[in-house]
Amino acid sequence: MKKSLIALAVAGALTAPMVAQADATLYGSLRLMAVAEDGKSLDVADNASRVGIKGSVDTNIDGVKAIYRGEWKINGSGANEANFGEGRLAYVGLTGGFGTAAIGQQWTPEYSFVTGAVDILDGTSTAVTVDVFRASNVISYVTPAMGGFQAALAVVANDNSVTGAAAVPNTSFTVNAVADDEDADSYHVAAKYSVAGFTAAASFIGVETAQDMDRTAVSVAYAADALYVAALYQNHEDSVANDDDDSYELAGSYAFGDTKVLANIADMGNDAQIYGLEVQQTLGKQARLFANYKEANDDAELAGNGDTFSAGMRVDF
Repeated sequence: MKKSLIALAVAGALTAPMVAQADATLYGSLRLMAVAEDGKSLDVADNASRVGIKGSVDTNIDGVKAIYRGEWKINGSGANEANFGEGRLAYVGLTGGFGTAAIGQQWTPEYSFVTGAVDILDGTSTAVTVDVFRASNVISYVTPAMGGFQAALAVVANDNSVTGAAAVPNTSFTVNAVADDEDADSYHVAAKYSVAGFTAAASFIGVETAQDMDRTAVSVAYAADALYVAALYQNHEDSVANDDDDSYELAGSYAFGDTKVLANIADMGNDAQIYGLEVQQTLGKQARLFANYKEANDDAELAGNGDTFSAGMRVDF
């Protein structure tokens, strides 16, 4: 009897603050996989696990809400197993009929509008040409959707301009250059147009530091019932290294009930190519298993990629 009373008291104490925060949503995704790469020992790797909280509050302005979001990595493998990692997202903003304006660490317009179109696999072959994901110290604006058209603008101030995600092996793009006399470190612009299942998108990143770098990305995608296909082209110019690299990626999937077959082909530049094949098995609405095989040609192996088999599980909440 005493235990029941104590349990009720604890439940009541926990419920009270949750009622006051009814608009806040706790969410997350735990993703782990076993990885077997040629020439290396079998390993267990975290696959971009994260936990976050997001929501909105009234502003007393008709049609306008204040939004917030915080998201953190969870390291599910390695020496610091189950360790709470660094922040992925942390921003606040306003949203309404005018669009959405936000400030803080956010997804880049390049990823959310363009390059994310090919990031559809769970295994080690996924989105191997994509190396820009989030940026910190961002001031952004996204227009409302207008007849299928939408655009975004972001300015990055006084920080490493863009960062890649550690979950994707051998693909990180980080600007650590000392800023020059420009007002901002980089400018991101992107736009997309969607109609009848087709989406075409383009983005440009201008890095205005002592290490001038420009990035252009264009993608097209088509979704219809069980079928999805997407293609991505990127160009990266580095004035200091005198580099001008092109990369391409094609990704697609087809679902047979709860089973989905996915594949991608990527040319990362300098003749480095990677091919991936994956099977996903859905377990309800919030969990799935996957098995992925990645094959790298000789030039890709020289860049640090090897033939790899990975298999794992993802649970969203």
